Amino acid sequence: MISFVSTFPPAMCGIGTYTKYLTSCIQGDQWSVIAFQPDEFSTGDGNFGMDKDRRVDYWISLENPSLPPWPIGDVLWFQHSFGMWGRVNTQFLRLIEEARSRGKKVGASFHTIHFESEETPWGMQKKEVDLLREALPLLDFVTVFTIGARRAVIDAFPGYSEKVLVLRHGVHQYPKITKEYAREKLFNYLSQLPSIPPHEKIRLSGIEKSLVKGSTVLLGNYGFITQDKDPIQLYEIGMEVRKRLPRQREVTLFVGKIQERKDKKREVCLPILEKLKSIHDGKENLFYEDFIPEKIFPFAFRALDVAVFWCNNATQSGRMAHAQGTGVAIAGRKLEGIGETLELSNLPALSNLDELAGKIAEIVREPKLEERMEEQSRRYADRYSFYNQAKKHLMVEQAIRSGARLPVLDGEVENDIHTRKIGHWGYRRFGTPGERVGISA
Repeated sequence: MISFVSTFPPAMCGIGTYTKYLTSCIQGDQWSVIAFQPDEFSTGDGNFGMDKDRRVDYWISLENPSLPPWPIGDVLWFQHSFGMWGRVNTQFLRLIEEARSRGKKVGASFHTIHFESEETPWGMQKKEVDLLREALPLLDFVTVFTIGARRAVIDAFPGYSEKVLVLRHGVHQYPKITKEYAREKLFNYLSQLPSIPPHEKIRLSGIEKSLVKGSTVLLGNYGFITQDKDPIQLYEIGMEVRKRLPRQREVTLFVGKIQERKDKKREVCLPILEKLKSIHDGKENLFYEDFIPEKIFPFAFRALDVAVFWCNNATQSGRMAHAQGTGVAIAGRKLEGIGETLELSNLPALSNLDELAGKIAEIVREPKLEERMEEQSRRYADRYSFYNQAKKHLMVEQAIRSGARLPVLDGEVENDIHTRKIGHWGYRRFGTPGERVGISA
């Protein structure tokens, strides 16, 4: 059994929801989660506490971290990002050492490894190199989301190349829905937000009607307000797109809020929040301070003409996993993990805002291009669905428990980056939505 060490819903943390999506695809007797205590993160819908099958245990405190004293899985699989564990490595390494002292096999998924940073010769940030220098000798395996991240890690630490695997971020597979229906659901949700005054709800209704008529283009994205994501640039892109499409109305939408955490000061992100509020005009530039609930995510992304991913820290994106699962057209920054994913999906990855605005205008003018992009998103989602990626986790667990060589997972697609196609030689479909996967002992 795998015991994942991670945040978990209802904590409002992307890695927690990632772990939830992953475990929802695995048979119940083959996983458990050792999660952070409820007061470490702000929470969304749901209740904390050990579930009836004892699979999720909200045990870990960052102030005094330890593992539960009762039996846990044979393989402990840590989820790591500095946003989750903090910049100090002590707690993370302490738990790994405790797991090893109890005779467990231990691995970790590093969610945010850079490979285009200028801080080190290998493209990683210095804090990542420092952590890996201490963690790699203690771990039985390491997974990263991208080929670029693996190259950076093994360039810096060539002696550990056999234990570093590419295991790409899982992607959702949502049912196909029309853009019109998605917009109806999204705007109905937004119109019920208590923070929106009545006169603006009337404006929202008018924007929705103009979208139905095809006279308005909707660009946008959603998520936490952070310096890394910098959603303000989204409105700069929208302004540039308007210049290229003078006969069409363009509306830019961002919905998000600051993540509340015990160990982080909200004040750091307040200037960005205030800037977003000042940009909002209720007409062409829309911002709503809210966290889009999980049930609305597929409608929110499908409602867009183009989902735009342009952020300062582009190592990976759980939001992109939602977006690709809806089949929406996506364009974004040619940088690190987001850039690699876009190129592997044969979707536009651009180097600057001017190029991106030009590409978005081209997508709007050419409906056939948008249709091809939507199909490319769905092909990528089909290949790297959470069901398929869950199966690969179990393949790693089985190899670790049996002492076999670690399997090749997603590294074989390296040539696809150069051909800009998703190769299917050696690809086997592991599951379908609704199934849970498992490997016999």
